[in-house]
Formats: sequence, C-alpha cells, structure tokens
Amino acid sequence: METVWLILLVLMIATYIVLDGFDLGVGVLHLLIARDRSEQKQIIQSIAPVWDGNEVWLIAAGGTMMMAFPGFLSSMFSGFYLPLTMVVWLLIFRAISIELPHYLSDSLWIHFWNLMLFVASGLLIIILGAAMANIYRGVPLDATGSFFEPLWTNFRIGPPTGILDWYTILSGVTSATFLLHHGALWLVAKTDGRVQQHARQAATWLWTGSIGLTLVIFIASWYVQPLARTSFSETPWKIILPLAAVLSLLASGYLRWKNKNMPAFLSSGLFIYLVIFSGAMAIYPNILPGLNPEHHLTIYNTSPGPEKLTTTLYWWIPGILLVGVYFTILFRSLPAVISASSEDDH
Repeated sequence: METVWLILLVLMIATYIVLDGFDLGVGVLHLLIARDRSEQKQIIQSIAPVWDGNEVWLIAAGGTMMMAFPGFLSSMFSGFYLPLTMVVWLLIFRAISIELPHYLSDSLWIHFWNLMLFVASGLLIIILGAAMANIYRGVPLDATGSFFEPLWTNFRIGPPTGILDWYTILSGVTSATFLLHHGALWLVAKTDGRVQQHARQAATWLWTGSIGLTLVIFIASWYVQPLARTSFSETPWKIILPLAAVLSLLASGYLRWKNKNMPAFLSSGLFIYLVIFSGAMAIYPNILPGLNPEHHLTIYNTSPGPEKLTTTLYWWIPGILLVGVYFTILFRSLPAVISASSEDDH
C-alpha cells in the first residue's frame, strides 16, 4: 500500500509541475517574445482561465503527502522552511502580477507588474528544480528525521551541504529550460499570428537546449546519488523510464515540426512526467535520502501504516475524481485558439 501511495504522490506532484509549469513558462516568455502590449495581453489571456486552477494540484499534492507520508511532510517543512517561505511570497506576487494589470491604466505600473510576473515565474521554476534536486541528492538528516540546510555553503554536493550547490543549480537551470519549452509549446498550440511565430522560434531553441540538458542532468544524477546506481543495477527494467522520457522529448520536437501543435505540447508533458518518475524510482523505496545511509526517510518509516492508508484511499479516490472532472470541463471550455483580435483580455 505504501508503494501505491508513493505512485499517487509522485503523480500529484508531476501533474502540478506539468500543468502549472506551462503557465509559469508562459509567465517568463510573455516578456521575452511579445513585441507590444497587445501581444502581452494575448499571451496572458491564453493562461488566464486556468492558471489559478492549475495550482489546485499543488494543494492536492500537499494533502496527499499529509495523508500518506506525514513524517516526510514534517521533515520537509522544517528543513526547507526558508525556500518554502520564498515560494509562498512568489506565488502571491505572481497572482497579483497576472490579475492586477487588468485594472490599471498607468503604463508604468503595467510594465512593473509585467516585470514582477517575469521574475516571480522564473524564480518559481528555478526553485522547483532546485527543490527536486535536493530531495533526490539527499539532505543531512539526523536520527529523528530532522535536518537544516543553509541557502548555500561551498556549492559542493558533499557535507556541509547547502540548498544551492552545483547540482541543484544545474537542476534549476534544466527545469527552467524544460518548462519554458513546455510553455512555448502551449503558446504555439493556443495562439495565432506573431505570438505563435515567436513562440515557435523560442520552442525550437528551447527544445535543442532541453535535449542537451537532459543528457547532462541524467549523467550528473547518476554521479550524485549512489542509490540510483544501485537501483538501476538491481532492477535494470527501470531504464525504460529515462529512455521513454528522451523519446517523448524527441517526439515533441518532431510533432512541432509537423505542425501538430497540441500533440507536441502533450508529448512535452509526458516527458516531464517520465523525468519525475525516473527520479522517484531511482531512490525507491526512499522518499527523502539522508547523507548518512542510516537516516534515510522511506515510504515505510514515514507512513501511518497499511491499514490507515487503505482507509484513506477510499476518501482520496472520489475527491480526485471530482478534481479530474473539473479540469476536464475547464480545459474543454477553452477556445481552440486565443486570437490577437480577441476583445476579452481577462
């Protein structure tokens, strides 16, 4: 039962990153590819109906974590208190930056909040990537499951570790490239005119960068985490996940080249899912490795037990089905294309 809940938790986290990831990418791109205020409005309009709904998956992932692995949640919130505080503030600034400009007429304030959207979205993407890398790399857990890391130390992966080191920074940059590519494909699929042309050009460059960084991050991850080397040597079938991830990324580039825009976007989403599941399976059954092998947090020592997990599953299933129905209706209600000539910019 613990393994089932781990799969569900990783699915929740991956779904949040795939869905909120494309509108975070759009939040960065809107300042890079738009040439005027009209194009900026068109870009923001493409995510306006869904961006706040996408964040529901972050709450769902947190709730799933609390139900299934409360020990992991407790350790994470205490050890990563500083970056989590930063995430909360960035989410607030991002929400204000998307909504407030609709009620402003002063161009200076509009430009200011556009810049804030760019900064908040970009930093959230980087922090997400660094956070995933910290969990994968391992943290200095003690016998009670507690830990503390400063923001940085010597930027090496060995003790004393910091939240930022060469590997977590590499992961943050890689995350930014992946999600900007994902966001660019969303714009290619959902916009027209000059915005679509600029997004297609951006997607081409970002796809090339994603190919290179995928290889780099896979090699670095193999080097950084000994558990991964053990896991893949003992269960070689797991290599299917990273191989499938690479194929999905290649497919997204091919589909974009063939002007199959929405399938290219969906293929990019599948790529992100497979990358996240590859990392989770590499450290399984650990959920938060410790730098000291005796202090790993696993799916077994952080869960309330199989009986409670089974009971909880009966409540989780109808809840997640309702969320699924809501999102199906939400995305099916979106216009096929967000046109530059649209009058409604909210």
